[in-house]
Amino acid sequence: MTVFKSLFIVDSFGHLKRFVGLENYAYIFEDKVFVKSIINTLIFTLLTVPTSKILGLLLALLANKRRKTSAFYEASFAVPMAMASSVTAMIFQLLYVPSLGLINGVFGLDIQWLNDPKFALLSISIVQIWLSTGYAFIFLLSAVRGISPDIIESASLEGASPLQMIFKIYLPLTSPTMFYLIITDISFSVMMMSLSNVLTNGGPQNSTITMMQYIYKQIAGTANYTNANPAAIVAFLIAF
Repeated sequence: MTVFKSLFIVDSFGHLKRFVGLENYAYIFEDKVFVKSIINTLIFTLLTVPTSKILGLLLALLANKRRKTSAFYEASFAVPMAMASSVTAMIFQLLYVPSLGLINGVFGLDIQWLNDPKFALLSISIVQIWLSTGYAFIFLLSAVRGISPDIIESASLEGASPLQMIFKIYLPLTSPTMFYLIITDISFSVMMMSLSNVLTNGGPQNSTITMMQYIYKQIAGTANYTNANPAAIVAFLIAF
């Protein structure tokens, strides 16, 4: 139905008015805000997906050997996956406060994390990385511990360095899990809206608006279904 309606002019009540074919698609690609939302979404995905998977794997390797304190730090690493996005966003919002925030205070910085177009998208990406790393850690810890100890011991006896162990043993043998995590996280990142909605509402200067947020604003803000329908199809194709 969305594909069908994307070829029509649609009024604010959702009624079809006039067939225009692909003109709606041409129109939204002339909209600088929509183009910006695509670019922001892709940058956000490139920043968050690889980083969270690398950190998840490193944490899994650190936690691989079972110790008396394993339950404590395994739970600590996994805590982010139990946090709601909106709650996490509000916590980071306090951390990002320029004058009283912990980040600027500890590191002696004077950065407008959420109000500067140069840093806003990076700031939101850091929140998503923190959320995704815990999820990746849970899966990768299971995958790492599933590797036969004989393989690890053989590599150690043959003098494999830590980097060689990671690239020649751990990554290949955990690749099915890593592939699953990357695919699911890409789709999630492309569909992201909640963090941007809570922290910046797409600003400043549309520097954090995502495709989902653009579609939401077209529907909820102005009831502009004529723009929202083709935008939704474009977002679906990119996510697919």
